Parts: sequence; C-alpha cells; structure tokens
Amino acid sequence: MRSLLTLLIAMSTSPLLATDYSSAISSFEAAVKSDMKEWDLGGVAVAWVDGTQIVYEKGFGEAKADSVFRAGSISKVFNAVAVMRLVEQGKLDLDAPLPAERLPVNPFDEQKVTLRHLLCHRSGMQREASTGGYFDDTEPTLAATVASLKGSALVSPPDSENRYSNIAPSLAGQFAAEAAGKSYSELQAEGILKPLGMARSGWLKKEVPEVIASHIRVADGKGGYDRRSTPLFDLGTIPAGNLYTTAGDLGRFIAMLAAGGDSPGGRVLKKETLEAMWKPQMDPNGSFGIGFAVGGWNGHKTVGHGGAVYGHSTQLTYLPEQKIGVVVLINDDIVNGRSQYLANEALIRMLDAKGAWAGDSLDEESEKVTALAGVWESQSFWLELKADGDGLAGNLASQPCKLTSSGKGKAILNSRIHDNLPVMIEDGGAVLVAGPQRFTRVPAKRPALPKEWSKLMGSYGPGLIPFVVHEKHGRLYATTENMVDYRLTAVNPHVFSFPPGMYLKEHAVFLTDEEGRVTAVELANMRLERIK
Repeated sequence: MRSLLTLLIAMSTSPLLATDYSSAISSFEAAVKSDMKEWDLGGVAVAWVDGTQIVYEKGFGEAKADSVFRAGSISKVFNAVAVMRLVEQGKLDLDAPLPAERLPVNPFDEQKVTLRHLLCHRSGMQREASTGGYFDDTEPTLAATVASLKGSALVSPPDSENRYSNIAPSLAGQFAAEAAGKSYSELQAEGILKPLGMARSGWLKKEVPEVIASHIRVADGKGGYDRRSTPLFDLGTIPAGNLYTTAGDLGRFIAMLAAGGDSPGGRVLKKETLEAMWKPQMDPNGSFGIGFAVGGWNGHKTVGHGGAVYGHSTQLTYLPEQKIGVVVLINDDIVNGRSQYLANEALIRMLDAKGAWAGDSLDEESEKVTALAGVWESQSFWLELKADGDGLAGNLASQPCKLTSSGKGKAILNSRIHDNLPVMIEDGGAVLVAGPQRFTRVPAKRPALPKEWSKLMGSYGPGLIPFVVHEKHGRLYATTENMVDYRLTAVNPHVFSFPPGMYLKEHAVFLTDEEGRVTAVELANMRLERIK
C-alpha cells in the first residue's frame, strides 16, 4: 500500500489522473502574466495538487519552478503539525496549563495559557517579542527569542479574542523541540521534511540552496516608497515564519494532507488529528484551527495559510472535500492580495476542469463609482480616490489601489494586499464599508494637530522596515512594516494607541532624553531607535 502511495506522490503526472488540465493551465498562465505586469511583480512560482499528485509546477519571470522562497507564516502550519505529532506521542498535552515562568505576566488572573491557545491565536499574547521580532535582524536563537517574553504582559485574557501573534506559536515550537530533545530544525526535518521528500526545504538559510533574490518596498519617510533588494537573515521567531521552501515541496505537503496524514516516508499524522486541526478552535465562527487558517470560499471549505516575510509573499490553499490544492510564491514584499488572487484563479480553473465550479454570482445591475472620488478616512486608515475610466484609482493608507463597481451599491477594491475586497456603498454614497472599516469623507477643514506632536514625527527602527510617524489629512498616522498607515490616538502626550488591525490594543510609547527630545519609540514591547 505504501509503495503505491509513494509512487503516486513522487510522480508529477500520471495516466491514472482523470482530469485534463491543459486548457486550465493555458488560461491560468495568461492570468499570471497579466497580474505580474499590472502589479509589477518580479517572479512567481506555482504548484497545483490533485489528490496525492502534483499536476503542474512552473516559474514565471525571475522565478524558476524549483526556486527557493521564504514561506513566511505558512511556517505556522508546519509548526502545528510538529506539535501535534508530539501530542499523539503523549509527549505534549495540548490543553495543560503552561509554566507561568515561561510566559508573559497574566494580569487578568483568569484562564491559564495552553498550547492550544498558542497555536490558534487565542493566548492573549502580543504580536512580537522584544527580541527576535519582525523588526530584529540580529538573528537571535529561538531560545533567546522566547526567553525575552519575561517582563512582558498579556495584552488580553486567554481565550477572550483572536490576537494574531508570531511569538505565541514560536513559544509552542520551542516547547516541542524541548519535548523531543532536538533542535527545532532537527524536529522538523526528521518528522516532516524528510518523510515528505521536501529536499529543497529547511528552517535556517544555511540549510537550503540559494534563495531567490527578492524585492521590498521601503517607506522613505517622505510619504513615498523605494524598491530595494531584500537582505536575507533568519528570524528569531523561527517556527512562526522562517521556513525556506519551494512550490513543489509545499505541493508535497498538500499531497500529505490529501493522503490523510500519510507520506512516502511514513505516516506524519493520524487522519483524525488532521481533521481536528481543520476545525475552528475556541470560537466556532473563528478563522483559525490548530495552526491552519480555516474558512470557506465560493461554497468550498478551505484550509491553509498565507505568508509575508521580507521580500516574499505566499499562499497555500487546500480544499479537503475536493482534495485539490494550490501553492503560489512571489518574490515581492507584502503582495498577498496578488498571491491570494492567483491561488483563487488556479482553484477556479481546477474546479472548472473537474466540472465542480458553479461560477461567480454576479449582480447584473451596477452603477458608476466615479462619484466616490475624494478623500476618505476610517477608524484605522485613510483613502484617496480619483476617477479612472469607469472606476477609481488611488491610495489606501499608502497602498496603491483600484475600486470598481460590482453591482448596485457594491464595489470591489484591489491592491497589492487586497484581492477583490468587498466594499458596500451606504447612505447614498456617504459611507463606504469594507469589513470592520467604515469610511466617511474627510472634512474640508479640520483643527491643526497639537504642536507638540511635531516632535514625534520621523522614522524609527531598522532602515529596511522603518516605523514612520507622519501627518495625513489632519490626523497622526504611523507606517508599520512597509504595509499600511495606522491612525494613532493619543492616550497621553507620550503614549498612543493603535486602531483595529495588526496591533489592536497595543501602543506606541515615545521615549525622550533628558532634554525632552524624542529618541525612540517602544512599539508593542519592541524598542525602535530614532533614525530621522
């Protein structure tokens, strides 16, 4: 039985495969080239998986089919699999309280933190640790990174809300390595990478062949961005985001999912364990299982994860009911709207080739959106729109974007980070609603910002991903991770809170010297020195 499974997974095509994807592939390749041109993408690598077979692999532009990329947060799925292997072996308990001395202080004195909390983003922990976080390029060890949690505190009570974190799953990975008595890389290589035949993958840059050169869009501190080459260094939060891999190797991982946890090198997980990982945890309507992002798309259950890390944007999506999946890897920073779009385009074509695609539900009645041109703001972001043909083009909190009608009172927004984001037009065009964000027009006149805030403005932290504080439309904003501008709200003259988004309920604390000059900012427990 195992020899047959090994043969099926190893082969990229097979006469046993009933579906003819030739037309689907031709159409998809045209879509990839068009999107690369429109959004100025350097290279794209893709893999399609049907059951236990990789049916299509290809590289575009700067990428080859076997180019090594950084997987980003797809790492979290592998991390969860490694933890659950040890749970199956009885070496870890998913629901036992973790040692308090290894955790941030719990000021809420309520439910204790468990491995399950760490793996499904319900721990209440901050996004990053003070050492080894996303702004730290010094390559600290995983042990040093999780040790820096001492002295910090939980942001919210455990199991009270979803709080996406990189340090929480990293701590789970450290517990797993300790329970196995191995380094984290050894744990992953022996338990997952080698059995699956992921020969071009590893957890540290020294473990893999040459990584594809990548590009990053860096905030220049003047409201613009420079496109640069991305330096390569290992994160301290290794289990959360440091996997190096290829589209084909991730396709082998999808094949393992389709095989119910089995692989050419032996069983990785029990089928029932995998299926439990694909169920929302703690919150029945939540979007996270154990390590996996879970949800629905056009009537199909989806599991997988996306990733964004220093010049690389990625997407792995698997449809367990149809047993098909796709991988998209791009060597540009924070273009997850494009990786998601291309993954969806692949899935549409795969389903259509199988006769399982019902088609989009389109609203034939539409309206012009050009009347929405102008300047808008929500509780988190600013938005500028100008007429562009029958649609609108502009900028959403520093991300170039396009807005087009999708029906009566409806539109969709696309950008480097958004894939067909639904926008509802309400109150006769006075309000735009995109998810939790409600945009209203910026008033023509607004009181000036307090003069003392001018000394806060400038750039902080690493030059590659500066934290840029600036004024926009009469509000104080901060550019974070070269991604978007978040509106800051004053708590007191030195402390500002973040709105809904990546750093919800966290703060920027501006630090001064003896002469009152602002010299640094503490962002969610990370100290960032002033550079401009």
